Amino acid sequence: MSAEGGAAPEGRAVPFYCPYCGDEELVPEAEPAGAWKCAACLRVFTVRLVGLASG
Repeated sequence: MSAEGGAAPEGRAVPFYCPYCGDEELVPEAEPAGAWKCAACLRVFTVRLVGLASG
C-alpha cells in the first residue's frame, strides 16, 4: 500500500488490496470522493458501508 505510511487521508479507511486484481499497490484518488486507484490494473474504486444486517 502506498498511502503515506498507512495513514488514510481525509479519514478514509485504507483497503488492504484491490477487489478486482488483488494487488496491494493502492493510492488515494481525488475523484470521486473517497476513491482508491490500483497501480496494477488502473481501476479506480470506492468502498462503502451500506449498513448492518438485522439478526
